[in-house]
Amino acid sequence: MNPVSAFFVRNIIIVFFFYGLAFFTLGLALLLAARRRSEFRFAQAIRPLAAFGILHGLHEWYEMYQKYAALTGGHAPTLWEESLRLALLVASFIGLLAFGIALLTSVPGQSWRTCAAIGGMLAVWGAGLVLVNARFAPGPEELIAVADVLARYSLGIPGAALGAWALMAQQRTFRAHNLSQFGRDLVWCAAALLLYGVVGQIFVRPTLLVSSQLLSSTNFLQWFGIPVQLFRAGMAAILTLYMARALHAFEVEGQRRLQQALLAERRIGQEREQLNAELRLTTQKLADLLDRLVDTQEMERQRIARELHDATGQSLTAIALGLRGVQRMLEKRDPTTTGQLHELESYSTSALGELRRIIADLRPPQLDDLGLTPALRWYAQSFQARWEIECQFQFAGEAVRLPSDTETVIFRIVQEALTNVARHAHARHTLVRLENRPGEVVVTISDDGQGFDTGAVLHGERPQTGWGLLGIQERTRLLRGQCTVHSTPGQGTTVRVTIPLQEEAENVENPTAAG
Repeated sequence: MNPVSAFFVRNIIIVFFFYGLAFFTLGLALLLAARRRSEFRFAQAIRPLAAFGILHGLHEWYEMYQKYAALTGGHAPTLWEESLRLALLVASFIGLLAFGIALLTSVPGQSWRTCAAIGGMLAVWGAGLVLVNARFAPGPEELIAVADVLARYSLGIPGAALGAWALMAQQRTFRAHNLSQFGRDLVWCAAALLLYGVVGQIFVRPTLLVSSQLLSSTNFLQWFGIPVQLFRAGMAAILTLYMARALHAFEVEGQRRLQQALLAERRIGQEREQLNAELRLTTQKLADLLDRLVDTQEMERQRIARELHDATGQSLTAIALGLRGVQRMLEKRDPTTTGQLHELESYSTSALGELRRIIADLRPPQLDDLGLTPALRWYAQSFQARWEIECQFQFAGEAVRLPSDTETVIFRIVQEALTNVARHAHARHTLVRLENRPGEVVVTISDDGQGFDTGAVLHGERPQTGWGLLGIQERTRLLRGQCTVHSTPGQGTTVRVTIPLQEEAENVENPTAAG
């Protein structure tokens, strides 16, 4: 025996330690990598390979312990210890077989194929043991040694060959995903695994089997000058090194997926910004259209009111005056006719009053002539007289003339709110409060009526309701203001509108006392 061989034989415990360490490290690395989310089937199939690495590493460490106990204390392995070592070896080879079969199966998710193939391999191994036992009838220790050799022949070598084949197939998948550098690492892994299985597992401990006597671990040491365990450890180290490098493909895949997600998020953000810009443009167009609609409506109201006042109103006035003159002329001649004329005069006077009320509702002259505060005070008094609901008007702040559009919108908001009170609230008292604050105008309309459920009315739970409140909100938006509605069934309603002043208001002489 040459010095190199003698050195390795003397330090065979260290060889077993690094042999087991290489496979155990491989198993841990694969087990951690299996937790990554990946599109490669390799990621789902490496769990059995991780089990192979961990179990095979434990097997080599357990055999190291047996040799250490034999060298230091002369302790020979018991039948139970050898059975446990054999179970670890067979279990590790099952993991290697499961890896190769699972990765080569064309249809993923059919685990029964893997189980059936492994079951067939185990049946071959068991059949071999039965034949050996029937032919030679060895003792228990020798039978376990034969089972070790047959496990390496029927499970280890096929498992390594299938695993190498699967790795070669997977490296083509890596290349298809532009990960050719990791595909080359898998080629090295496949080569190391194949050499480990075909060469490392064919040289076994000598047993009664002829093949194990010819291709034994003893002959390997004599032919190559190193223990077969060192060769296996070398192949395990190469497999672990290149497998660790190949596992970086998952990191690259994760980075690509992250970049794609970031690009998709950026694209979604751009589309969202574009949609928001289109929405803002559409909203602005709708606001402009509503503004024009309101202006057109107010102009039409003003025109109709003026025509009614100038034409119809004057005609009714003239008719009333004419009827009164005719009545005086006929008082002494025909008393019956006089009574009829008096009744016609009262009809015309009543129609004239109703016409004036309609004109005031269409466009009160106080709003154009005197401003918002007098117009609201007049409207509160008219509302009280018409609906017999006490209506109090309060004003606070500096008396100023607001822009014409602002005054018109605020007046219509109060008009709509009081109309809702008259029609729906069943209130006895209502309050209109106008506050001129620095930079804003606040209008509050409150009543002690029956109230309502704001969620049901404003959010459409009741169909065809809440149009008046929606009109108030839309008019408020025209002036970029805020409208809040507070109401509780049985406790009245409060509508509060805050309008920002976009331009300086004009000071006027106007009393600030409450009406």
